[in-house]
Amino acid sequence: MTETFRQALTTALASRETVSIRGNLIETLERDPSKAEISAASKAARRVAEDGDAVLISLLPDQAGADAYMPAARGARGRASQYLTVSEEIIKDLPCRIEFATEKCDALIDEGMRLTQQKIESDPVMSELLPGWKAEPRAEKRARGCIHQ
Repeated sequence: MTETFRQALTTALASRETVSIRGNLIETLERDPSKAEISAASKAARRVAEDGDAVLISLLPDQAGADAYMPAARGARGRASQYLTVSEEIIKDLPCRIEFATEKCDALIDEGMRLTQQKIESDPVMSELLPGWKAEPRAEKRARGCIHQ
């Protein structure tokens, strides 16, 4: 089952930069998935990310763009969902939302973290809310064992 979902996600990524894991699962099954199918799809998405074919990221519906997954449950529209993305714009704009990425994405993620730090430092309200927030290069985090690969 996991391999089937992995292939479906890979196929979807060939035509779209950002793919909703749950949205793609529903599209593939043509029905609401079971908990076991959701788990298998999540494992498949992680494998795609581990292979370096995309970045696994958690996004809110308004951050995901045109292909956003919109949960039907009441109050769920403000909940984040997992996506696979190859969009450099999303990776740079939302580096703190990344759940899994390989080393080949480190430079792009680090650039996004630096841009985020600049935004925080240049905004007095954000600086007040996030005192001492510092972007740390992923290579340093990996060396300390904070990033699991």
